[in-house]
Amino acid sequence: MPKPVKYNILRASMAVSAATILLRILGLIREIVLAAAYGAGTVSDAYIIATTVPSVILLVIGNAVTATYIPQCASHNGDKNQFTSSLLTMLFIVGFIFAFIFTLFPQALVYIFASKLAPDAFDLASKLLQVMVWSAIPMLLIGIFRAYLQIKKIFFVAIASDALINFCAVISIILGKFTESLILLGIGVMIGNIASMAVLVVFCKKKGLRYYPRIDFRDEHIRNMLKLMLPITLAAAVLEINQIIDKNLAASLVSGTVATLSYSSKLNNVVTELVGSAVTIALFPRMSELAAEDNISALKKHLIRWVITLTPMLLPLTVGMVLIAKPIVQILLERGAFEPEDTQRTAECLQMYALSILATNFSPLFIRGFHAMKQAKIPAILSAISVAGGIALKLSLIGTFQHRGLALGTSVTSMLYTILLVIMFRKTVGALGLREQVPELAKITFASATMGVFVWFAIRNTPIMNGAYMQCLFWTVIIVGIAVILYGGLLVLLKVKVITGVVVELKKKMSR
Repeated sequence: MPKPVKYNILRASMAVSAATILLRILGLIREIVLAAAYGAGTVSDAYIIATTVPSVILLVIGNAVTATYIPQCASHNGDKNQFTSSLLTMLFIVGFIFAFIFTLFPQALVYIFASKLAPDAFDLASKLLQVMVWSAIPMLLIGIFRAYLQIKKIFFVAIASDALINFCAVISIILGKFTESLILLGIGVMIGNIASMAVLVVFCKKKGLRYYPRIDFRDEHIRNMLKLMLPITLAAAVLEINQIIDKNLAASLVSGTVATLSYSSKLNNVVTELVGSAVTIALFPRMSELAAEDNISALKKHLIRWVITLTPMLLPLTVGMVLIAKPIVQILLERGAFEPEDTQRTAECLQMYALSILATNFSPLFIRGFHAMKQAKIPAILSAISVAGGIALKLSLIGTFQHRGLALGTSVTSMLYTILLVIMFRKTVGALGLREQVPELAKITFASATMGVFVWFAIRNTPIMNGAYMQCLFWTVIIVGIAVILYGGLLVLLKVKVITGVVVELKKKMSR
């Protein structure tokens, strides 16, 4: 007897979460090592710009390919190996041309992303980029290999392979610090991308993928992909332009602001990728199947069910991250070259980014819903509207609030984008049934607010920030632990459906 779809998605989400935990732990270690070795200054600014440049540009193409590849495969009745081979060949050529051009002219990319970067940081970023830019080829191909494994329900390996990138980056940062050879930082990133791709290739071959050097533009599915990719690429390009503007604005502030924003953003993204991204990745293949079957009603129910399921986890996380941002930054980053002043600035940015945790987790679900229905134009248009508003907001905030203004502008942009996505998704598929969920959402909000009051009071009446590292760690663990128990108890007392459902399932398993 086949297992229920909900169980399969939950199991897939758990696999993605496990892989993401591994990935995020190594990513966090990379940020900790970078902060300890170089703090928030010239080298860290240059390194972050150099690693951001190729990923920002290439992910525009890579994400568009991945988003269209899965739905096309779901409806493809021919030889999927030949279809996939054509895509791999095309991406290899694009990656090679990109790498060749910007090995010769790396300064052009750095100028686009951070024209106001300090001269020393600008020169170092250009040198690192000459090496890192050759990651273009594996970065583009990884998207297809990862999507292929997701179709085959091999979620853990598809995500966990990126851990090799972080592992190699950590080793290269350490070696670069001890040998004083900063070029090793770029070599580590390049080797990590190649290693990640190699692992995916091995597993794809085991699952039946065979590569034939070919490009067939006569393939109907290739032509459909190219048509669908245009609006997705434009939407992604708009978001990446937003990042370019952010980097330039950050570079115009005091030295180290680029690193400060990067550290805080990545700490915030740990939450986003552990929870929301896991569900989004696991859910997308199923949504594509339902869309191919023209079962829009089931697709809508699937998506909204997971929105409601995620809310009890994400809302208290938002409250908690805003309130304990400074202890988190101090525990994770404040050592070596990372000074207390860096902790303060990074914590202020983290508080601003945390405001958008709900939005950054929900928007990918609705975007993938549109992509599954092959209606990519709507997210593209909404993205352009949101980013335009966000840029205007950041320009108005940066003068008064400096780095905090940039982070706050990013959060407001994300919230605006998500609201517009929900409105348009409802217009496309009909009523979402959100009104019926208002009582449940009110209970979750009450529980989160009560927990927040406790955390706020505890922080102000304990010596959490008045001592050394171990004292901060001790009180943070105590406060968070009590807050979790309090919040969980309130959800049970208030009989929140998501929690009562989990309790019933646990009782059934324990009685077996």
